[in-house]
Amino acid sequence: MINLTSQGKTKLTREQQIQLVQLVKHLLSLGKHPLEIKRAVNLEFNLSTRSIDRYITRARREMVERLEVPIEQLRAESFFFYVSVINDAKSTQRERLRARERIDKLLGLDKPIQSRGNVWQLNLTPDDIQNMSDEELETAYQSLLKEANEQQPTPYRIAPITPS
Repeated sequence: MINLTSQGKTKLTREQQIQLVQLVKHLLSLGKHPLEIKRAVNLEFNLSTRSIDRYITRARREMVERLEVPIEQLRAESFFFYVSVINDAKSTQRERLRARERIDKLLGLDKPIQSRGNVWQLNLTPDDIQNMSDEELETAYQSLLKEANEQQPTPYRIAPITPS
């Protein structure tokens, strides 16, 4: 793992801060990965990773503010473009998969699933289970099975876009 933290504090002047934000905007517009941006900024300005993260956030915020179209509209346009790629008969499997990945990212579906805690909501210990009657054990099992089925996501399909 590469250590990007700098030695000691670096205080940037106002001009350097503006220059840094412009550099980050340029690198973002080129599609550079945040790690690449952090490496480049660290080499040039000798800043900590956390400080660079703040500048990346600031640059993104400024880029969004300059948009004349609301971000929600851009997101919707991207979504429908990816749907059209999926529905296009000429699209390759790879293109469809990539479009699906982009839709998942747009909708926030690719984020890690957070644990809901202990699935055994009944808080049963092994001794409790061992001392249960067959009827009590079956009731506990059915309760947990019902809860697990309620947590299952419902399958969905993207409907083809029909021309108006």
